[in-house]
Amino acid sequence: MRGMRAPTVFISQDFMLVEILADIAERLQARGMQVIRGPESRPREKVVFPRQSWPEWFGEADIAMFSSRSVCSRELLEWAPRLIGVVNPTIGLETVDVAAATERGIIVGHGATPENFNSMAEATVMLMLMCLYNPNATSDVLHGRRKRPPPTPHSVWARMMRGRTVGLVGFGRIARGVAERLKGWEARILAADPYVKPESVPSHVKLAPLDTVLAESDVVAVLVAVTPETRRMIGERELGLMKHDAFLVNTARGDAIDEPALVRALQEKRIAGAALDTYQVEPLPADSPLRKLDNVFLTPHMVGHTKEVFFSFPATAEDNITRVLAGEPPLYCKNPEAIPRWRERLAKLQRL
Repeated sequence: MRGMRAPTVFISQDFMLVEILADIAERLQARGMQVIRGPESRPREKVVFPRQSWPEWFGEADIAMFSSRSVCSRELLEWAPRLIGVVNPTIGLETVDVAAATERGIIVGHGATPENFNSMAEATVMLMLMCLYNPNATSDVLHGRRKRPPPTPHSVWARMMRGRTVGLVGFGRIARGVAERLKGWEARILAADPYVKPESVPSHVKLAPLDTVLAESDVVAVLVAVTPETRRMIGERELGLMKHDAFLVNTARGDAIDEPALVRALQEKRIAGAALDTYQVEPLPADSPLRKLDNVFLTPHMVGHTKEVFFSFPATAEDNITRVLAGEPPLYCKNPEAIPRWRERLAKLQRL
């Protein structure tokens, strides 16, 4: 802990993570830390902290915890006088300016637990199979909502994973988990990620340019973190490269895809279909055109939310925060390149 002063941790409110954030706050208070809770969040809005509120929320904060519905801007990071770490409870950091944190010597941790990325890997494979096999249509046959097709290759809709080409856009933890789970499926796996070194890629995965992955894949899974570089990276041009009978799966973030362009591609049957768990606006609005399409499978940003994931978050956040306050990098560190500058910042603040 830093000096004789009780460490102070700011924790955002989030209507989707009420119990988890309350659990984290209780754990930290039990350790003698002062916890400041932020303003309430609301559906379909992100909390942006006005500058006049910064002294109240962040003036004494040693650690700040945000979520995918609260924004940690460069300006806030540059202003916060005592901040040494940002620790998000879940894996998402798209609302945190990680580059600015790194420049300032502020370490960033998150909930990138094995339970988290392995659940998402399993769920992504499940959605791929949902696209290929379309069990909803098969269920409709049993319930009389759809006529049973003749047993001919031109009439049935299910397609095997075996022999398909699977494209992974991004090759981080979740994508690697997907590739590992598909290893025995006799599928060809391509991955597009300019930051991955070829020697780190498993032998059953081939790195390829994004355009190649899109053009050759039967199923494309978007698995990137959203940054200025990846925001809306799958747009009109990219969708136009896909096969007419290919599927798009998004379990990353809605902002990775140009949603209106995807809607048009699905409406015009330029691709076979999609399975989406994330959207540009969440919860998905009731009037979203996606809801009216018959070639898209929609889930409300919870397809990989297993019991194991939520059990893992509070303890991991507590561990990450206590490590940072003790002068150790968080267990799950997003910007390890910031560690030298972070140590300089720690030393400077301890002299104050």
